Amino acid sequence: MMRILRLLLLIVPLPLLLCGCSREEEELEQRTGLAEFIPRYNKYIREWVAEQQRLLTEEIAGVEAKVAQAEDDAARTYAQDELAELLAKREMLLFRQGLGDYFAYKTPADMPEGLVWEDGLDQPELGDPAAKKGGTFRFYFESFSFPPTLREFGPDGNSGFRGEIYDHIMLGLVGIHPTTGGIMPGVANEWAEGPDGRTVYFHIDPDARYADGSELIMEDFFRAVWIRVSDNILEPFAKQYFREQLAQFAIYDERTISITLPNKRPMLPYYTGGGFEPAPEQFFSEYGPDFAERYNWKVAPTTGAYIVRDEDVKKGVSITLTRVENWWGEKKKFYRYRYNPDRIVYTLIRDRPKAWELFRAGEIDYFSITEPELWYDKSEMPPVFNGYVERRTWNNQYPRPPRGFYLNVHHKPLDDLNVRLGICYASNWQKVIDVVFRGDYQRLPGFTTGYGKFDDPTIQARPFSVTKAREYFKKGGFTREGRDGILINEEGKRLEITVTYPSIPIVENMMAILKDEARKAGFDMVLEPLEAMVMYKKIDRKDHRIAFMAWASTPPLPRYYENLHSRNAYDEKGNLKQDTNNVNTWAREDTDKLTVAYRNATSLEDVKRIGDELGQIMHDEALFVPGYMADFARIGTWRWIRWPDTAEEQIAPPGFYVPYESYCFWVDQEMKKETLEARRKGIKFPEVQETADKYRSVPGGREGQP
Repeated sequence: MMRILRLLLLIVPLPLLLCGCSREEEELEQRTGLAEFIPRYNKYIREWVAEQQRLLTEEIAGVEAKVAQAEDDAARTYAQDELAELLAKREMLLFRQGLGDYFAYKTPADMPEGLVWEDGLDQPELGDPAAKKGGTFRFYFESFSFPPTLREFGPDGNSGFRGEIYDHIMLGLVGIHPTTGGIMPGVANEWAEGPDGRTVYFHIDPDARYADGSELIMEDFFRAVWIRVSDNILEPFAKQYFREQLAQFAIYDERTISITLPNKRPMLPYYTGGGFEPAPEQFFSEYGPDFAERYNWKVAPTTGAYIVRDEDVKKGVSITLTRVENWWGEKKKFYRYRYNPDRIVYTLIRDRPKAWELFRAGEIDYFSITEPELWYDKSEMPPVFNGYVERRTWNNQYPRPPRGFYLNVHHKPLDDLNVRLGICYASNWQKVIDVVFRGDYQRLPGFTTGYGKFDDPTIQARPFSVTKAREYFKKGGFTREGRDGILINEEGKRLEITVTYPSIPIVENMMAILKDEARKAGFDMVLEPLEAMVMYKKIDRKDHRIAFMAWASTPPLPRYYENLHSRNAYDEKGNLKQDTNNVNTWAREDTDKLTVAYRNATSLEDVKRIGDELGQIMHDEALFVPGYMADFARIGTWRWIRWPDTAEEQIAPPGFYVPYESYCFWVDQEMKKETLEARRKGIKFPEVQETADKYRSVPGGREGQP
């Protein structure tokens, strides 16, 4: 009998979103479960879509009047373009109204005939058949404090450690092949695109289970939405995303679901199921208003190969992942030669120099030595000369993190474009690259780089120029020079702006150089080093002026909406909107329209065209001062950590930021025993320094990249 009839336990639906709810109704909702949530959310979405349709009808009428009353061709063309956008939005809303319920229960007979099912098994293998299972991989995470939570979402859920226990190991319905850019199976072993160009049907792998052994049922996909959009947590982006960017979830039988988008999109299977994983019923059985506190130190089991057991969370010390015995995916193509260590231990180390000493001593297995000081100086050490530690350089083809200065235009004088342009020219990133990184790195061209053909080669970072910086600062009102060389405006205010950044030695060195160079242009950077979590919270409140930071960029396409749309800058009352990714607090009507159009693009050609326009706005408005990038990673590992070396793969597939995130490595326990014994006896091995340049970036992106 179908498990979809099994009703679930706890929920807080959406009292803040459902107009007219009384306090008693809100309290009732906080005691209801998924069974009650589904019809209420369906009703909410129906009413929301109908209201959007009503408002849109009024807006269309107004724009039609503008078209009819246009005084010249230019005004008429602008109004006609605006009308075309509104009509497209109306079509989308009509489509949504025709779908029926947001959460739908259907039968196989409701599926379209003639679906063409794909399984992605034509993609090349990942990993190395020589890989061995077993052993312990010992790594570390650097922070002044233990993660504030182990939840995937909710308050503080977006911490830097989340990737290690969720993002890097969980499987979506499908994934992006990290070498070809094609679609490969995940939790779904087959998928088919519907004739409407907006729906993808997924057949769930019958072997799929959660890491704790619990069964995966179809309502777990509904639950994954529920736990993110309820008011048990503050997740404004999730609420907005599920309401507006997904049109329907449907269950057909015990193994088949579909997800429908409001409009057509390229790479449809990925954008419906690429990052979407079910939520286990048993784990979330106590989900409710106290979610943040109750689940603060619990790690939800995923469908991935590792689990975090309660006893393996040693607060203030370490977090250990254990490989699932008889994991359901361990014999599947793309996964059988990966996730090899039995245990992965992440130890909290509060500063990098201490971590380096532990690596030198053999207490840590892997260390990133991309920084020139580590590569050229510190790794010139006996463990390397004796062959115990091996060094490798690996080129990837992965979106470069947009690392640089983010200017918060909400605060003066950063609301003045001329001041922002002056800061661009006053930021001597090339000197940072030459001095701190010994010329090995490159200047980051713009906000989105490393997406192959979706990059815009015409956008290049502005070079350091005292003359141009002073020219723009003068246009911004800073016309006089004070005794200390810093520019002053007519009100007597100095051109000084606080720069917030993480308190890390290498970053401190970078900021010292940038500050000294900026003073030549009459600009005083007031340096504010903060512990990472304190910095994160300050930026989250939009209380910063200039922030040095980077986003974790992911393939296959750049993202703009969350960073640039005004809804993520201010609320309906004009107050700063916290807990969003629009850290520039940028809000402008044309950018809003473009970000929506980009989100709704139906072809890769439109993605490229609109993305270039948005990238140009970010450049022209000087919202982001690009810093630096590297198209390679350098690693040091003790020789018992082995890496793939096949015709298809050197060290790791190119679609990862750093090699270990591929989980294609393994621990050779016999080699570890041999190495430790050799070290005790003073026996040496040949020094190893390898370069894997198979994936060196080429114009236009890698072969097979969309």
